[in-house]
Amino acid sequence: MQYKTAWEDPATRQAWRRTAMFRCAALLASLVAFPAWLFAVVMTPAWLLVLWLPVLCVGLWYALLAIVAVASLAGTRRVLRVYPWQLDLTEVRSKKNGSTQFVVPNPERPEKSVSLGYGGMIGTGQHFWVRAVKSGKVTAAWFAGDPRYLGVVATPGPRHLVLVAQREATDSRMSPRKRGVSPEARARARAAGARVGGD
Repeated sequence: MQYKTAWEDPATRQAWRRTAMFRCAALLASLVAFPAWLFAVVMTPAWLLVLWLPVLCVGLWYALLAIVAVASLAGTRRVLRVYPWQLDLTEVRSKKNGSTQFVVPNPERPEKSVSLGYGGMIGTGQHFWVRAVKSGKVTAAWFAGDPRYLGVVATPGPRHLVLVAQREATDSRMSPRKRGVSPEARARARAAGARVGGD
């Protein structure tokens, strides 16, 4: 059954809740790790601080990634409430820099495609989308959104939800995309949380 929006699908709502629980648990674990680190520093000889400082830096970086992941949950839900799933139209590729590229047909010119990226930062190498694509386990995906702005990618089911976006759709320092996009498509992208510029 094809739903008007992805969020109307009970399996999508369940996948979002599962994603939310996992990301919140990861954030909680990273926050609990700090008192454990502090306890280890206090209980060990002072010279071991040389070893504990790099551990702190790595822990803080992963805590920051966990905060960003939790913060993206609201944006993910917003996109899913606006767009339906496009099933198995998205091609998935691994790039040399360690990131994953999603190639999606342009909604208004299906003969052309638009690419969105995920990963490529320190600490994202073990994320499902980077590992699974690099190993060849995943070559196609579901997509909800407008690839010219932003969207949510999932493995069929859906599972492993991740929010992806073009930089100009989220970065206020860049001019939002206007060319080649109909007013209706821009209105939907705006409803999903993208920067689309004035009419």
